[in-house]
Amino acid sequence: MMMKMPRTKSIKTIEAEISQTEEQLRRLKERCDKASQKLDALYELKKHREQEELLKAIDKSTRTKAEILAFLESHA
Repeated sequence: MMMKMPRTKSIKTIEAEISQTEEQLRRLKERCDKASQKLDALYELKKHREQEELLKAIDKSTRTKAEILAFLESHA
């Protein structure tokens, strides 16, 4: 039984595969960038909400500004 030699790819076929793979990579990078931007926005939103919560807690507190700052600095 004679073994068949693997077919060699032509330069045009290789170039087509390169082009296709580059396009796939570009689309994946776009998706990655969008996901990264969304994550950054979510972190920013979380930070903003935490700051709002903190301000509300400070507003309700009977402690003075100096007492709150002293507490925060001692636990940093």
